[in-house]
Amino acid sequence: MTIERSYYMVRAMDQNKEHFDEFFNNEVVAIGWSDVNFSEYKDIETLRYFIRDKYYGGDTNRTITKNLNAIQRFKSIKKGDYIIIPYYSNIVIAIAEGIENYSINARQLDLSNQHKVSYRKNSDGQLLLIPREDLPEGLQRRLKVPGSKVSDLFEFKDKIEKLFEIETYTYSYSSQLEEQDQIDQFKMQLLKNIREGETYLKAGGIGLEHLVKELLEIEGYNTKILSTRNFNVGDADIAAFKEDAFSSSNILIQVKHHNGTTGEHGLTQIVEALKDSRYLDYSGCLLTSADVDEELRQKAAIAGINIIDGENLVEILYNNLENLSDETKIKLRIQMIPKIF
Repeated sequence: MTIERSYYMVRAMDQNKEHFDEFFNNEVVAIGWSDVNFSEYKDIETLRYFIRDKYYGGDTNRTITKNLNAIQRFKSIKKGDYIIIPYYSNIVIAIAEGIENYSINARQLDLSNQHKVSYRKNSDGQLLLIPREDLPEGLQRRLKVPGSKVSDLFEFKDKIEKLFEIETYTYSYSSQLEEQDQIDQFKMQLLKNIREGETYLKAGGIGLEHLVKELLEIEGYNTKILSTRNFNVGDADIAAFKEDAFSSSNILIQVKHHNGTTGEHGLTQIVEALKDSRYLDYSGCLLTSADVDEELRQKAAIAGINIIDGENLVEILYNNLENLSDETKIKLRIQMIPKIF
C-alpha cells in the first residue's frame, strides 16, 4: 500500500536570525509549546487535549483551535513529505526524514519540538533559495497568511512537485544573508522610530491608528476609526470588515502605541468591547508597537484574541511597502532607494 506524500508550510516562528539558524544549522523544522515533548505522544488527539488543558485551561475557541490544528499537522509530518519554509523574500524547501526530535537546547527559543529534514541545496552546498515571486500567485498568498504556523499545502501539490525538480538557482544563500542584514537593520530602525515617536505620525496614538487603518485597507478591508465614546464598557479603536460571495470577516482592533511591553489592560479593553451587541459577530485583535510577554499571549489565546506585537507590525509594514501611500512613507521617514548587493 502506497502512502501519499503530504505537503506542508512550516514557519520559523518569529522568523528572525536565531530561529532560522535553529532550522538550517540543525537540519530541522520546529514548532513551539516547548513545555510539552510531542515525541512522547503517539496519539494526536491525546496530544491535542493535553496541550489544550496545559496552555489554554481546557477552553476552545477559534484561535485555540487554529493552534491545535497547527500542532496536529506538525505531528503528522512523516518521512518523504515535502516542506516549504518561508525565508524572507524567498522560500527554502526540505524533505522530511520521519524522525521526531525534542531539543532541550532550543527551549529558550520555544522551538524544542522538531522534525529532522533534509534541506535542498545548490551544487556549492548552500541552501537552495527560490524567490517567492517565482511561485504561483495562489501559493504566494497562502504563505503570507498571518498567524499560520503550519499549513497544509496539498492543493498546490503539482506546483510543489515541480519546485523539488529544481537543481540550482543563481540567487545564492550568501547574497541573501547580505541582503537580509540590510533588511533587518531597516526593520529594527523603523520599529525603534515608531516606538520612540521618531516619526511624523500624529501623537497620542491617533497616528498609529491611521497607519493600521491603511494597512487593513490594503488587505481589502473597509474600516472605521471608532470614537472614544463609542463604548460604555471596554474600548476599541478600529472596526474592519470585508465580505464577498463566499465569506465575511469582521475584526475589532485595539491599537496601543507603546514602547517597552504592553500589559493586560489593552486585552481587557478589547474583550469587554466585544461584548457590545453591535460587535457580537466580530473577532478581536490587540495590536501594539511594543513587546508582549508569553503570559499575555496565552490569556489572549484563551479569550480568542489575536495579538500583533511590534515586530509583527513592522513585518506587515515591510511586506506592504510598495502599497503604502507616499504620504505615509514620508511620515514613517522611509526612503525607497534602489541598492545593488
